[in-house]
Amino acid sequence: MQLMSQSLFSLLASSFVLSAPALAGTRFVDVSLATGANDGSSWADAHQGVDGIQAALALAIVGDEIWVASGTYKPTATLTRTIAIDMKSGVAILGGFAGGETLASQADPAVNVTVLSGDLAGDDAGVGVNENSAHIVRGAGADATAVLDGFTIEGGNANVAGADNDRGGGVLFVGSSHGTVRRCLVRNNRCSFGGGAGYIRGSSPTFTDCTFEDNLGASFGGAFDTANNNGATFDRCVFRGNSAARAGAVEIFGNATTKLYNCLFVNNTATGSGGGGAIWVGSSSTPTIRNCTIVDNNSTVSQAAGIMSSGSTVSVANCIIDSNTGPGGAQGVVNQISGSTVNVRYSLVMGGFTGTGNVDVPPKFIDRAAGDYRLRLGSRCVDAGDNTAVAPGVVLDLDGAPRFVDHPAANDFGNGALPLVDMGAYETAVEPITSYCFGDGTETPCPCDNHSPVGANAGCANTLVLGGSLAGAGNASLAADTLVITAGDLTGSGVTSALLLQGS
Repeated sequence: MQLMSQSLFSLLASSFVLSAPALAGTRFVDVSLATGANDGSSWADAHQGVDGIQAALALAIVGDEIWVASGTYKPTATLTRTIAIDMKSGVAILGGFAGGETLASQADPAVNVTVLSGDLAGDDAGVGVNENSAHIVRGAGADATAVLDGFTIEGGNANVAGADNDRGGGVLFVGSSHGTVRRCLVRNNRCSFGGGAGYIRGSSPTFTDCTFEDNLGASFGGAFDTANNNGATFDRCVFRGNSAARAGAVEIFGNATTKLYNCLFVNNTATGSGGGGAIWVGSSSTPTIRNCTIVDNNSTVSQAAGIMSSGSTVSVANCIIDSNTGPGGAQGVVNQISGSTVNVRYSLVMGGFTGTGNVDVPPKFIDRAAGDYRLRLGSRCVDAGDNTAVAPGVVLDLDGAPRFVDHPAANDFGNGALPLVDMGAYETAVEPITSYCFGDGTETPCPCDNHSPVGANAGCANTLVLGGSLAGAGNASLAADTLVITAGDLTGSGVTSALLLQGS
């Protein structure tokens, strides 16, 4: 065997070094920084400027994380409206850092607010949104390993002609874009076609622990317009205050299989004849809606203020659908669920709806006026859901608390082995108190035989018929001293106090 010449060996070695893949790592972005190398290699040398995220993305490779310090960032430092932040397979863009952290888990988006803004000229407060970005974030064909976590996305205005630039003011997922979005607040975005917060077509992104608030969807979907074979999943998300002519919060169209788990829909509005104050479903779609609380939504023209189905088959289970209001303030069953095939089971539907395990009683939220839609002890929705309807792998409620909790003070009206899931987006935790009597004739009887109706589980009957309820929170230990006890539904005569007796 001939020996390789020194020059040839050196050439091959050099070629190997040049072609070796770069190592994955962390890239840093800090809009407030004015010193350092501006190369993203550390917090001290983080990428700078409102377009610092774009600089980091241009260099990022599979396995990289981009850590973004609090502040306001934009898709571009120019006024080019069609530029967006494009997600990238294998790359996680993480907001919520103060700067200086050494672990991704130290990010806190609630404290270190990190904004992705479409307000390119910085004049939304005074002039308007005509120059704003058509989209702030795009899925860009990335797969589920593309992650966006911990951002506030606001100020998008999709009203530009051509190429989907009239839809998805906040985020746009088209053409097999399957990214993962977590812990994001998407608010105050708009469009001229559909999907104020976001538009999804032929894609299956996942949104977890996100809030979509005060977005304007023009014709279709105040928050989201999901279309054409999309399989998007929304888990533990809040849809609040969104508006469009059809589908105040979410439109599901064109053979879509959209999944909505553990979500809260409240105060969304459909302003046109199509209706669907919270959700509109059409064109042979087959969505799955599980453990959602759909309440206090509105439809100003159509009667369909909750869920509207048109030529589709909708599967609903373990949900609370209540007090959704149609024209003139109507709140009957037609205002809750309308249209073609909607299969409902183990759900509370105002006005009543045919299906196994369904009920028509007041849901008994902790404080509806204050927007607290958790259930009080005594709610007929506690331990009344269908365990078999919960999707595999779904183990948390909207609060991030365990999804299956057996409440010893509740009757087990649901289906499956204990513990039974609750109806609605929130699971009721076991409280550090025990009621004196259940009062519905099925458990410990009331001492004066003034039982509430069977199944009400609400204490002894009074002038409100259902009877009082008792709820507790905190730690009952003397050392902790955090126990708070709340009595409700006492009488209809304005009584605001109660006598609580401690003992066994």
